[in-house]
Amino acid sequence: MLRASLLAKLLLAILLPALLTFAGFAVLGHIAAARALEAELGRRLAALASVTAAQISEDSVAILAEGDENSRTYRNLRRKLVEVRDAAGVARVYLFASDGTARVDSGDLPIGSRDYSLQTSQVELRRVFGATSSEAGAVSSVLFRGKDGALYKSGFAPVRPADASAAVRFALGVDGSAALYSDLLGLRKTLLGVGLLGAVLLVLLAVGLGLRITRPLRRLREDARRMGAGVLDQSVWQPGPLAAQGGSGGDEVAELARALDVMRKDLLLRDERLRMMLAGIAHEVRNPLGGMELFAGLLAEELAQAGEREPGQSPSGPGPDLPAARGYVQRVQKELRHLQAVVNDFLEYARRPRPQLAPVRLVELLAEVRDSAAALAPAHVSVELLAASGEDSALSSQVVHVDANQLRRALLNLTQNAVQACAAASDATHPAKKHVEIAAAPDPQKGGITLWVRDDGPGIPAELHDKIWAPFFTTKAQGTGLGLAFVREIVEDHGGQIRLEQASSGTCFCIQLPSSAGAASPRVERAYSGGPTDSPPIVADPARPNPP
Repeated sequence: MLRASLLAKLLLAILLPALLTFAGFAVLGHIAAARALEAELGRRLAALASVTAAQISEDSVAILAEGDENSRTYRNLRRKLVEVRDAAGVARVYLFASDGTARVDSGDLPIGSRDYSLQTSQVELRRVFGATSSEAGAVSSVLFRGKDGALYKSGFAPVRPADASAAVRFALGVDGSAALYSDLLGLRKTLLGVGLLGAVLLVLLAVGLGLRITRPLRRLREDARRMGAGVLDQSVWQPGPLAAQGGSGGDEVAELARALDVMRKDLLLRDERLRMMLAGIAHEVRNPLGGMELFAGLLAEELAQAGEREPGQSPSGPGPDLPAARGYVQRVQKELRHLQAVVNDFLEYARRPRPQLAPVRLVELLAEVRDSAAALAPAHVSVELLAASGEDSALSSQVVHVDANQLRRALLNLTQNAVQACAAASDATHPAKKHVEIAAAPDPQKGGITLWVRDDGPGIPAELHDKIWAPFFTTKAQGTGLGLAFVREIVEDHGGQIRLEQASSGTCFCIQLPSSAGAASPRVERAYSGGPTDSPPIVADPARPNPP
């Protein structure tokens, strides 16, 4: 089935109603002008007939009989009618009786002959020849075409008798040429010319508008096909004015172009992320597989030695080294667990859903994170929760709208990293006390909540501050490098921000989240504590960031 193009639909939608409306107005204008001209001509002829009839005596008309064309009365009446005809510029002025016979004619119609031109005006003549003189009145006829093919219109007026109660016996008619209709024909030609010119302009306007809309759409269609083919490094075409303005404003087509370019960038980032993920998977999986291959080969050699014993040989003879074999199996199992963890990390990073926000009590969520991190922390590393409260109410009443599972995962990742950094910085034989803090306080300026996860471990080198957020970047011997990238995505999906703050020692991550609940002016108080009960309090360092 053939489908009309968008340009054809636009032309149809614009031209058809416009042309129909324009033609309708032209026809209505022509009809209104014709009726107005006809009505004005009729009023003038009726008025002329009425004025002329008032100057004629009924008795002078009544005495005329057939053959009186040479009488003085006839000549005087005819002279008067000819003068009116010539002065008014009409075609004919005549007197006739109620039976339709002629009496005096400015033309050549003799007395008593029947005037057949009156046959078309019988309805109007009934009003002229009323029952009495007072009931009679001047009227005009409809347009008619004369013997010469021209249009004419008549005006009739009664010749009133001296007795107002007497019936009207004679009337005066004035035939006027509808020469004004030649002007109407000129108007019709003008309207037709203007209409054709307007139609041409409408066609050009519709074609220009259609091309202005469809040409960018065709460009965007080609860009969409190119994107579908996987070419994502070329920018989507933008309209000239929009490109000159730096990509702001514009009409709906410009909005569509900008949206397609944003989609292209998102697809490019997703494609780069996918390639990076595949490279990371290949790298992370290759190492465990290499170890598993090595230990599996050693285990196979041990088993092969057991198979070389001769039948009947004493069990105390050569055989597999069972402790070594068990060690190989344990190493293979360890590599399998690491491989499973790597796969799980990648899957969670790739399939993480959008946050499902719900009201959550903030301190309860932070307490869960502290408890989970403290359970895995060594004895010389304490995990504490610091919370800010107002003068009258504790932060435990603070409610935030977050995805509890995802935010817990992000905070737990930061806290476990801090615990591992503190544990690695201590000597196992002479461990120094290390501390990890989870802090929270309302942010009265931005109307949200600020969270901190900080430690007094070795810290992160300055040259790595910008690299730690990149997926798959890690300084650990075993690790996917997805932790901080995962945390930042969770925070940004909640409409928040995360940053690494400068500190004289250790590491401090600051998270700012929007909140629907407010808080009083804060002060820091110890709400929960974890780790050994004899661990000393943390001494504030002036150079170290603290909750407000």
